[in-house]
Parts: sequence; structure tokens; C-alpha cells
Amino acid sequence: MGCGCFTSHIATATATEPDPTKHVNYQLGMVLGVEDFVQEFAYLVGRNQWQARDLIGYGTARGLRVHFENDKTKGPLIMVDAGVAVSPRGQLICVKTAQCASLNQWLAANAKAISDRLGSPVSNTLTLYVVLCYRDCPTDDVPIPGEPCRSEDELKAPSRMTDDFQLELRFDPPMQREEDAVRDFVEWLRQIEISDSVTVSSPMGQFLQAIREAAQPWLSPPASPLSSPPVPSDFMFGSPPASLQIRPEDACGYLMAAFRLWVTELRPKWAGRWHGCAPDLTDQSRVAEEDCVMLARLDIPVLLNSPGAWVVSDVSTPIVDERRRPFIVHLRLLQEWLLCGRGGIGMGLPTDTLLTSPLGAPVLVPDPPSVGVRIAVTVVDSPAPVTLNAGHHCVICNTGVNAVTINLPPIPFHPGRVYIIKRNGANACTVNCASGDKIDGSNLPLSIPDTRSFTVVADRKNRIWQVIAVV
Repeated sequence: MGCGCFTSHIATATATEPDPTKHVNYQLGMVLGVEDFVQEFAYLVGRNQWQARDLIGYGTARGLRVHFENDKTKGPLIMVDAGVAVSPRGQLICVKTAQCASLNQWLAANAKAISDRLGSPVSNTLTLYVVLCYRDCPTDDVPIPGEPCRSEDELKAPSRMTDDFQLELRFDPPMQREEDAVRDFVEWLRQIEISDSVTVSSPMGQFLQAIREAAQPWLSPPASPLSSPPVPSDFMFGSPPASLQIRPEDACGYLMAAFRLWVTELRPKWAGRWHGCAPDLTDQSRVAEEDCVMLARLDIPVLLNSPGAWVVSDVSTPIVDERRRPFIVHLRLLQEWLLCGRGGIGMGLPTDTLLTSPLGAPVLVPDPPSVGVRIAVTVVDSPAPVTLNAGHHCVICNTGVNAVTINLPPIPFHPGRVYIIKRNGANACTVNCASGDKIDGSNLPLSIPDTRSFTVVADRKNRIWQVIAVV
């Protein structure tokens, strides 16, 4: 697609598709026709799509960044970079080159629909969605046999189908039920407390029952097929009961149980339905389910220049919101994060390395302190504030020339971390905590006297850096 308006969305009826669970069972002497080749192709492609949608998921896989640019002639342009996506059906979509569309041209072509939507205000904000869909195009015409006296159009037929795509600007986003359900499910689980301060983990049965009750409107089968599902944007209703608590050493078993329930009971209710063993869940989904991926939401300031003539306003900047865009992180990145990056958020032992360490300046990550084991010692004499990370353990504030400021990292990302901070010098050594944290129960900074040292430990339960030693 060149630089112009995105194509308009037009729903069209399609011919009955072949069953992708069937393949040709050729027997000697059989004469294969067009339907046989179509059926075999549907089987092979269907299995590939089945693997993608059930085992990997769908969304943007690479590229496809959405952004605005200004053109001197055409005005504001919405740009979509080249990239790859997987559709909800499991179809790979390739956008080989960057695409663009003139917003003013699109507004002019859809002026009546915009007026119907916005009403009569002279200026307003128009919300649109950038949507990417898969399509194929017949190509490579070849002569075909047939009856005499045919028209010229009937003498040839396309011999190939080329993978292609369709980019659209729409007023409404495509349904992405499973994507929204995944996010809601994980957000619900994140609210459950996992802490060393928990005496005994909640019973497993109570934990699983709480999940089922949160999703109950979707799990309760009505007497007749569901024609109107619950609110599409809500899947796990409410928050987990405050009584649900888990000890860290039990978290693995509870998460395995939660994920097993997701796989066996919840995902079948929310996954897209396409063929065979995954029939449609609702009458509504048969109409609303699309093989398309949302790339972004656009909030565009528009101005009514004259009756029925909308243009992009220059009073404010159009906003690209990609927070609800589904995307897939490739396995190599996940592998690197699981092996080398997980400790970077400070959630592990004090020996973890924090990702905020300066590039090109590797730090010594000490073993847990014990008799006969050396620990990392850092001397700070700069007036610039220093934020501690996983590479720090014993910090000497050399205040002979300048005052020194030490910032402790956020406690939720550093549970159980221990720092020893000592002052040497006449000027002040001030220790600050992050917003929401306290030092020994106080929001005020800690001022360390000359030649004295303080040892603090991160208490995640109470969000307090507890002072455990003063020397």
C-alpha cells in the first residue's frame, strides 16, 4: 500500500472453507481434482495455524511501530513500520515496507460517519484504531481449457495466491477476548500476597475456588447456548479475598495449580474459536470474531472547518496509545531473561545483579556475607547522590571534602537486602529512602554521625528499612 488512506473495512461473505482436520487419503487409481488439492492445502496450513494460536498466541511479533509524521503537502500522516504479526487465527502477516495514510484525507472520506459519532461540537477528540488483517491475493494468471465462445476474462485464471495484508483505520477495535482475559487473569493473581510474613499458606482448595468464583459469570453454563456473554472487558470479577496468602516456598505449587486451571477451565471459555475441536462459544462471537490484530489506539484532535469537513487540529498533538496492543515476545528473549535477567528486578537473593548498574561498569556481586568471605566495599566521596543497587553491600561515605547523599532502592524490589553504611569525615552523610518506604519507621532521612556505621535490612511486609545494628 502506498501513501494514502488506509482501506475501508467491508464485511464480505466467504465461501464454505474446507475442514482443516481432514487430509487426502490417496489410493492407487484415484483421480485427484481441484477439491482434493484444496483440501490437502487446508489441512497443512490449518495445522500450522493451530500450533501458532494454541501454543504461541497472537499479536505483534516484530516491528509495526505506529507513529505520526507531518507532511508539508498532505498534513499529518499515520505511519506503520514494516514488521510481522500473528493473527488470532494463527496466520502469519508480513508487512514488507513501511505504510502511511493521510489523516486529513481519511477524515474527508469518512466525514459523515465522524459527524454522526461526534455530534456538532466545533472541536473534539476522535478515537480511531489501527488494525492489521491478513488477506491473500490471486495472481499469476494462466490459460485454462474450457468451452468455446468464452469472454476474454474467462480464458485465464490465477494460478497462485500471494500472502498479503490489509491496514485499516476503524472507529472500534477488533475483539481480542483472549488477550484481555490473559491480562486480567495475571493482574488478579498479582494481588495475592506472597510473603515470608505469612504463617501458613491458604488451603489449595480455597485458592482454586476463589479463582473459579472470580470467573463465575463465564463458567456457569446457561440452560441454552450463551448469546450474550458477560462484559467483554471483565473476566476476573473483583479482587482476591484478603485471606488468600501464600508463603514463598509454596508459590510454585500454587502457580502451577492456577495455570492448570487456566488451561483446563478458563482458556477454553475465552480463546478465539475457528475450526474443529474449538467450536464457537457464543452466537455473538461468530459475527464479532475477526482474524485481525489491533496495533494502536489513536486519539486525534479534530476541528470542524465547515459543515461536514473535518481536519486534524493543530491545537494539540495526536496521541498513539499501544497499551492494549497484543504482542509476542520471542523465545530467545525469554530464555535470556529467565537465565540472566530475572534477578535484575531485585526480587531474588542479595547476590542478584540489578539491571540499573551502569553499562560498561560491571560490579562485583558478593556472596552472602559469612566468616572468611570478602564482601564488596564501595567508597563514595562525590556530592552527587548515589542510588544503591545489588552490587553494593558495604558503603563508606568519605565526607572529608563534600557531604554525601545515599539513596536506598525501593523495598518491594529488594526484600531482605542488607546494606552497611559508614561515615568517615566532617561533612554530612544523609541516607534517603524511596517514595512509600520508611527508615526505622520514619519518613525522614537518616543522618549518620561521624565514624559511625548503620546496618539496614529491607522489610518488604512493612515497607521499612529496619536498622539492625549501630556501631
